[in-house]
Amino acid sequence: MSVAGVTVGTVLTPRPRWARSSRAHAAGMTEPNVPFPRIDPHAMITPDQAWDWNMFKAQGGPTYAGSAGWKRYTDFLVATMQEFGAVDLDYVEIPYDHYVVEDWPDRRAHVHDSGVALEKLVTDGTPVPVVASYGMTSGFTPPEGVTAPMLYYDPADPPVAADIAGKILVFRTAPYPDPPYSNAFLDNYALTDYVWRSPGKWAPLFAPPPTSVTSSYHCRWVWNQLNGFAAIGIKGHAAGIVIVYDLSPGAALGLAQRSVYTPDGKAGLGAKYINCPTLTLDRANGAKVLADAKAGKTATLTLIARFQRDTGKAIIAYLPGQSYGTPQDEQVLLATHTDAMSLIEENGGLGMLGIMSYFNRLPRSARPRTLAFYFDCRHFMPGGENSWPQFDYYTIYPERLKPIVATLGMEHMGGRQTIETGPDGNQYVYSDELPENGGVITSLMDVYNNNIWLIEAIARAATDNRWPRVDVKTGDVEPGLNGGFQGRVKSPMNKGRAYRLPGIGLAGDWPGGWTQTYAQLDTEAGAHGFDKDYFVQQVAGLSQLAGELMRVKPLVIDLGWGTLKSALVNLADTGFVAPQEAATHRQTLVKAYVAAFRQVEAGALDKAKSTLNGLVADISARVVTDQQGALRVLVDGQRAKLG
Repeated sequence: MSVAGVTVGTVLTPRPRWARSSRAHAAGMTEPNVPFPRIDPHAMITPDQAWDWNMFKAQGGPTYAGSAGWKRYTDFLVATMQEFGAVDLDYVEIPYDHYVVEDWPDRRAHVHDSGVALEKLVTDGTPVPVVASYGMTSGFTPPEGVTAPMLYYDPADPPVAADIAGKILVFRTAPYPDPPYSNAFLDNYALTDYVWRSPGKWAPLFAPPPTSVTSSYHCRWVWNQLNGFAAIGIKGHAAGIVIVYDLSPGAALGLAQRSVYTPDGKAGLGAKYINCPTLTLDRANGAKVLADAKAGKTATLTLIARFQRDTGKAIIAYLPGQSYGTPQDEQVLLATHTDAMSLIEENGGLGMLGIMSYFNRLPRSARPRTLAFYFDCRHFMPGGENSWPQFDYYTIYPERLKPIVATLGMEHMGGRQTIETGPDGNQYVYSDELPENGGVITSLMDVYNNNIWLIEAIARAATDNRWPRVDVKTGDVEPGLNGGFQGRVKSPMNKGRAYRLPGIGLAGDWPGGWTQTYAQLDTEAGAHGFDKDYFVQQVAGLSQLAGELMRVKPLVIDLGWGTLKSALVNLADTGFVAPQEAATHRQTLVKAYVAAFRQVEAGALDKAKSTLNGLVADISARVVTDQQGALRVLVDGQRAKLG
């Protein structure tokens, strides 16, 4: 690993003529003309500029770390951010074993009779017309493929390892389980409760939504089964694996996922991958294969792939605030990842450019805090960020966390919602709903932790900027507005959770069309899968949030407020002196807490101290003795911070 700085003026790869419009945009910029931190739409990037940026990224195809497409994309990011005022760029180089299947940009790589197929399957002498995709890091075959008997894996009567060895093991993805659903299931595959969401039409909570409404949840359920299948095949020494997804042909084509083919399922530098080449099929092309596998027919599986050592690079940059370079500097950390297979997964870097462009229009003296920008590249390295912790920038430089007041993450921006419809659900198209009713992928917003100010800041940003389809969650730290379980948004770009700092993260819902190799500006669902207006609305809302975080007092968003709130809200009925009146007493405690918090927001710290004293008295009167101590510690902790 090497870390090096770059200053403004570094020579970079030339960009296309249209991309140079960013320079003209920066040169002719006008200062926003609305009260800070409200957003002036006339100073925001335009939908056409958003389209141009995203077109540039889409034309390069997948941006896996270290690849040609990734280098092209990150060169553009580095050049453009310097035009928008970024300084003191720094890098972390990250070497890894990159699994490569050269199927971009030619879909014929999946078509058996194309003459250029890289992924092929023949069962009982009959070619499968179209292979959907492959298991990432699963290995490769010789050009002629591997030939072996097929073995169907019946989960009700699974074969023993000795029967698997040397066979091509065939799986069919399982359907959703029957209710009642566990919280672990709801957390990933159903709409759950929330602390705020935008107006519009929403599917019912606590049940998987139909694929005719959104394909995101079911696609996620289906492809999340791959790692479990891989583990079975690896343990049993299978010659190869075939997985038949319960997905339409359009939803399955080019679908890629972070599978790790090692004995323990763990990745990292120097990991030893097991060669167990894996192909995936959609439900239509997989029907005959399943029948042949159950009959023990022979198959030939071909997957032309390779590993190569590549080096990705994390990028850090700063848009200076009024105290930048001094001990008084405070920062807001914005984060995204640059690596992915498709446009929407990931174009968060373009969203960060939009935010940088906006705030560069303000004079430095008007920026209360510095904006730090973290462009990570470990998300689609095998195993994701958790498999490469030693390359985290702030793990390398923990002292650079000290000035950071809050974090703001973003990923998956501007996507239209895909659905499955038609006979047998095999037509993969875009939803025809209005954006606010689900025509675009949901802006899932993660909040760490359940701080009232953070939640209300998101609501203001969404409302002020007409940002549709926003669903805000704090995770399972308290019930949602309907009293039910809140899932947690899977947003590693909200670095606040990892760094234990107040944070917000946008993760546009996925996968839909957004984990597919050919899902760029157009997708398997049709032309124009990118909604430029929605992208700009998201950038505007996130810019307002960045502005709010640039000026909020750290005391207001202190994590202790959320911890105290959770303790009060989650206190069991048996924790009250009068359990039969628990709801009333709990409401009294929470009301006092909210009053104290509002006083802190207003800067009335003496009043807040008095209110917290009253809360302690209420706890003493209403809560059983053995539960009082922990609550008092939390209240005392917040009271001590008031000076």
